[in-house]
Amino acid sequence: MNFSIIFSILLYVVVSVIPNRLSAEQDKPNIVFIITDDQSWDSLGFMGGGVHTPRIDRLANEGMYFTDFNVTSTVCSPSRYSFLTGRYAGRCEGPRFLKEHPPGDQTQVENIGELEPGGWNLAKILQQNGYRTGFVGKSHFIRHDWFDHPEDSPLETYDKSADPKDPKVNEKMQRNHRRWCDEIKGYGFDYADGVYAANLKELYNNQLNVHNLEWTVEHALEFLDVRDAADRPFFLYFSTTLHHGPAPWRNDFSLNADPRMTGEGFLADRPDIMPSRQDVLRRNREAGFQDRHAYALWLDDGIGAIVDKIAALGLAKDTLILFVPDHGAWRHGKATLHDFGMRVPLLARWIDKIKPGTRCDQLVANIDLAPTLMDLCGVNPPANYQFDGLSFRALLFGEDIPIRESLFGELGHSRCIKTKYWKYIAVRYPPKIQKRIDAGELFQGFFGEYLPRPYLTRNSHLGHYAAKANNSYYDADQLYDLVVDPEETKNIYQSNPDIVKGLAAALSKELTQFKNRPFGEFTN
Repeated sequence: MNFSIIFSILLYVVVSVIPNRLSAEQDKPNIVFIITDDQSWDSLGFMGGGVHTPRIDRLANEGMYFTDFNVTSTVCSPSRYSFLTGRYAGRCEGPRFLKEHPPGDQTQVENIGELEPGGWNLAKILQQNGYRTGFVGKSHFIRHDWFDHPEDSPLETYDKSADPKDPKVNEKMQRNHRRWCDEIKGYGFDYADGVYAANLKELYNNQLNVHNLEWTVEHALEFLDVRDAADRPFFLYFSTTLHHGPAPWRNDFSLNADPRMTGEGFLADRPDIMPSRQDVLRRNREAGFQDRHAYALWLDDGIGAIVDKIAALGLAKDTLILFVPDHGAWRHGKATLHDFGMRVPLLARWIDKIKPGTRCDQLVANIDLAPTLMDLCGVNPPANYQFDGLSFRALLFGEDIPIRESLFGELGHSRCIKTKYWKYIAVRYPPKIQKRIDAGELFQGFFGEYLPRPYLTRNSHLGHYAAKANNSYYDADQLYDLVVDPEETKNIYQSNPDIVKGLAAALSKELTQFKNRPFGEFTN
């Protein structure tokens, strides 16, 4: 065969294969980012959770399932901060965070993280690069001062026992909701509705302290229905209050609650865009599950309604759908750096782009989401945008190559380094607290009991259940073999000095990136 024939064959291969590859990677997708709350493996059917979640299971089958996706902080606010910024929550410069932790203090990362007013985040970058952006559902990452001290905010007050059906009370609730929506828009969202400022209790009303998935889904569909004249691609951030408290497995807080009680008060017309709540209970029973597990099917129906709307609009092949919990549940590793809090499933579906039924076992994290989506959307962030995360775009398209060797985590008074095989957790209290511990002072627990050490978090409720679920919670140094002991039940720190030495050095390297933020001997 002469050279010209060989060259022609090679040229044919190049021009026939490469364009398909490039189109798979360069088309700007619509993005629907679904983030749930406090959701562990035991509320997902495809993970063997003993619940009925056919639509979520189908998402897993139609796309890629990331088996070792992690959040770098395991409570709501800092996790969501990292998802939307691509930065560790310990870098936060929001006013509440800096008030609690002025420069020079050891940070106690938990639910005081917040998007910086005027700062960069994923939504704002996409908005400035031609995307129509929408926010629906739970926030918990802006204006902590409003829900910490509502009397000092522009929010109108009412009694916790007030009746939302009272027109005067309801008008206050609706005006408050509008204020929250308008405030969220300032962080990079063209559309904001169906908003919960934080958790349900931050509505400060007993009757509103119930989940209302239909109300949020209705607004998600409303956003999807709008196509502007420029036909811009869209980014929708959809955040559920499920499965956070009040306990959704108690149906009086969810399926048996009045569906007219919403985050904006009482609505005379209940949303009618999903199967009825009684139908959820019926189908759950027919599938062989108890009523207390029906909340999982209820969430599943909501996600199904969003997926079906995208299909009905003819956008299924143009839309990347992401599903991920913000961290594990309080029953497991929430408010700790243990894997049942950090490691959560990420599902990614993009028809004809991401191969269906695939798994990715590489170490990936929430800080990687923002750089990945900007990469997929062909967006270059501003020169002053700081990322801690890395793009995992190549993983989505089937390349099985690690993007990192280790991952840093931070929560309360603890920090960690995780690899595919090991996790090292260090607990270091600030000097003022450590002096009290050394002096034998006792610290009050959640039920009024006295403890030799304080919880790792300010929130004693979270601290109590985190300590109860993890028997090495207070240990200053912890090492776990994630292959032999994936549930991290045995601290093997003492018997593996060489492994600890390497991981501790890696942790010290990560911590020195946080300027003027001490953490024991690691930053000396």
